[in-house]
Amino acid sequence: MRYSFGKQLRVTRSGDFTRIIRLGTCVADGTLVLFAVPRQSIEGSIRIGITIPKKTGNAVQRNHWKRLIRESFRTQRAELPSGYDFVVRPKRGASPNWAAIEKSIPRLANKAAKRARQIDQ
Repeated sequence: MRYSFGKQLRVTRSGDFTRIIRLGTCVADGTLVLFAVPRQSIEGSIRIGITIPKKTGNAVQRNHWKRLIRESFRTQRAELPSGYDFVVRPKRGASPNWAAIEKSIPRLANKAAKRARQIDQ
């Protein structure tokens, strides 16, 4: 499996971020908040968008969050449910901890996908 993080794996449009946050299933833990929406266009693929509010800290801290979330997604992509768009942001007051982020991404993605499937039925 390739561990790249190309453009086809990213949510890039502002409208897509808005749609996922407004219509998506929201799950959270002590570190991250994750929104998930099933994809209509391409089955079997996943995309992730990362949004870091300015309240999180200065540019250095926000970029650190982005690097950790991106790397966790990139290395654990095979464990995530396919056919979904995800938007991830840090929980207010959380600190960027690699171990916590690495545990949170797959757990929250699977939980959000399960909730989204229940809503669709």
